Amino acid sequence: MSGATGRVAVSLGRHCTRVASLGALLAGAAGGLAVPGANAQAPVADPAPQIWLGPDGQPLPLESEADVLEFLRTAEVVSREKTSDGITRPEKLLLEADGVQAHAIFRTFERELRRTRRPDGRYYVRWVDHYGGECAAYELARRLGLGLVPPTVSRRLGANDGSVQLWIEGNRDETDPDFVVRSPIAWMKQQWDMILFDNLILNVDRNANNTLVDPDDHLWLIDHTRAFQPKAELLDPERLQKVNRVFWDRLQSMSDEELKDVVRDHVALDQMTALVERRALLAERVQALVDEHGEAAVFY
Repeated sequence: MSGATGRVAVSLGRHCTRVASLGALLAGAAGGLAVPGANAQAPVADPAPQIWLGPDGQPLPLESEADVLEFLRTAEVVSREKTSDGITRPEKLLLEADGVQAHAIFRTFERELRRTRRPDGRYYVRWVDHYGGECAAYELARRLGLGLVPPTVSRRLGANDGSVQLWIEGNRDETDPDFVVRSPIAWMKQQWDMILFDNLILNVDRNANNTLVDPDDHLWLIDHTRAFQPKAELLDPERLQKVNRVFWDRLQSMSDEELKDVVRDHVALDQMTALVERRALLAERVQALVDEHGEAAVFY
């Protein structure tokens, strides 16, 4: 594609500064303004390998993400305790295998409501709150090249099925008045990725308690039990102003069935169908942005 007003490929069948200073940048982005350097086209590549930390703050001796997933599936549960987080109160686990220890979060909550209007104002024929959304969010983010959801697996502990997600050690509270990031632009790009992802999965429960920030200013998205609602509607399309090129190209390259296959083990058929329909709605939104502002101002 070339030219500032070229059409976006949306063939759906195929396919240390205080954060306060970031407000002006985000406000400019909301108006469709390009951030200097944000539009440079880099080669498509997977994120650099993540260094995961253990309870002692030292790197875990796990060489790949596949090793982390296997650890979460098979490591022995040394201890478990209820947390005070939200109404679902997941358990914090201490896992150990071959002398390696790591914390993880175990979610088992599942609930379904029929024909209900929720506090977000939306009416749902079926509304779900299910641990499977956590696994689906991880698998989809991974497939789309977003390293924003911690490694997560399905696992049965005792009599309970649930999701086990690696705990992010040393996380910081972004609501703290003294919260600081090293690079406002890098932080802003993570915010844009979160907005795009939450629109795709219709995550109706994103709040400050459902994000973590590690010591390297990496934003982590957690608690997706209320995501993947079976509703063909975007979360907040007006907030979507910038689009991650790698994310978008990967999303567009999948066929409908391939997109469903990414989350098939974790959500129901109506949720998969709605995911595909939301992709189409996203394509319309992104095309409208490109038509108005040009590709260079939309993609980064």
